[in-house]
Amino acid sequence: MTTVGKYLAKRLEQAGLRHIFGVPGDYVLSFFDCLEESGMKVVTTCNELNAGYAADAYARLNGVGGVCVTYGVGGFSLFNAVVGAFAERLPLIVVSGGPRIYERDYHHLLHHTIGDMNLQYDIYEKITEASVILMSPEEAPQRIDDTISACLRSKRPVYVEIPQDLVSKPCSDPGPFNVDTVIPSDKGALEEAVTEASEMLKSAARPLILAGVEPHRFGIRGELRALVDHTGYPFATTLLGKTVIPEKHPQFVGVYGGSASWDDARRVAAEADIVLSLGALMTDIHLGKRTTFFETDKMIAANSDSVKIKHHVYDQVSLKDFIGGLHKALPSGSARELQIRHPSEALCKDFDVTSDRKITVKRFYQRINHFIRDDHTIVAETGDALFSAANLFLPEKTQFIDQAFYLSIGYSIPATLGVQLAGPDRRPVTFVGDGAFQMTVQELSTIIREGLNPVIFLMNNDGYTVERVIHDGPYNDIKMWKYHMIPKIFGGGWGAVVETEGELEESIQRAEKEKDKLAFIEVKLDKWDCSENLKNLAKALK
Repeated sequence: MTTVGKYLAKRLEQAGLRHIFGVPGDYVLSFFDCLEESGMKVVTTCNELNAGYAADAYARLNGVGGVCVTYGVGGFSLFNAVVGAFAERLPLIVVSGGPRIYERDYHHLLHHTIGDMNLQYDIYEKITEASVILMSPEEAPQRIDDTISACLRSKRPVYVEIPQDLVSKPCSDPGPFNVDTVIPSDKGALEEAVTEASEMLKSAARPLILAGVEPHRFGIRGELRALVDHTGYPFATTLLGKTVIPEKHPQFVGVYGGSASWDDARRVAAEADIVLSLGALMTDIHLGKRTTFFETDKMIAANSDSVKIKHHVYDQVSLKDFIGGLHKALPSGSARELQIRHPSEALCKDFDVTSDRKITVKRFYQRINHFIRDDHTIVAETGDALFSAANLFLPEKTQFIDQAFYLSIGYSIPATLGVQLAGPDRRPVTFVGDGAFQMTVQELSTIIREGLNPVIFLMNNDGYTVERVIHDGPYNDIKMWKYHMIPKIFGGGWGAVVETEGELEESIQRAEKEKDKLAFIEVKLDKWDCSENLKNLAKALK
């Protein structure tokens, strides 16, 4: 026998968590003791929203993330991060403490509640794959197992509420935890989908593969790459799918985002007679607001558990089985010659520093292209940082972390905490705008407390650049801070402010030399300076 609290903590560890993020509160303090006694490290953050962002980013590298908060004020503060994880298909386990079981019958006006003890559960039920309130020690083990299994299988958040008085109640001891995460396919539907798709592709003169994020989420990047190699088809990736196949691959044509695409990727997509979309989320940002750019008659769109070909929909067809079926059905082919520059040509020419030249967005990212290494993880904040960093050509092992669908600004600083704890042998390189930074600046304190060493570039263009470009007004102005001094205030790492190419070069050299320290580099830019991708997207959004 064990207790319900220890059972839940053990299952979280067995699910794959080495760290769990959160903020303690009285409804969940006794469960925090269970977490401290487990093999996981508890990482307390400055607020619950940041804990959720950190756990989201942790899940992107680790395969699952976890967050633990108190009831009401904690659960509702966390809500926005969980919605983002649901939108972008991330396995996130949310644990919340709750009022004692007997108190639920009396509808007392307990602190952190409005008297309705089901309110938090009812809300989380709408943004999770599965939700449960543990109500008895006898049923708790099975309910915990079912809920965590749903998270790992669907790659979406789940919610577990553990009442305060249930944590120490005895229950059966947890045994091994083996979760079947395979999404089964209906044999007949799979065969028909593969047959129809392969016949279309065999007759195509200019096919294109659009690779999305789901092959990464479901662990089938190898199968996707094998299909690309086998067919010889050119491929583009979405913003969320960037680096799902290494960008040095000879058939890579760039990141596709409609009006906010790499030029060659947009041209190849426009000329394609068949687009094979594999695991892509067809959002307005991914398509650059042109949601009807790909005509239905030339689309094959496969996602985690269904395939749509023209107007035909095949349910119960897993993405893994569909990719494997196409690999068998399509003939082997050599790469088609395209009249485009391979993205790797961005590195063919050295970056020549003009010391006293004022730094610009374009020149900054040209220099950064020569800075990125295999052991870096790129974290790009929502805004121009995302659309600029998407144009970087990345080494084979470099991973790209962004929130390109939900687009919640303030994501990147807590995400930097999450990705480095998930991959401690990799150094994050983070790009964040000044407006987004002001939303979650506190988590720089946690990064310093944990002894982490990211390189953070604060792109200071004096306000909300995305909104300025779309529709300007005084509401896009923010208070100017002395950003480069914040590491000193928080007591760790070093900060610098740069305005010229020479100053940027000095700071980059220092960051490379002092690899064990946080490097915080404030880059001062003109308030209207931004990427061409953002300008194009703004026109489409208008």
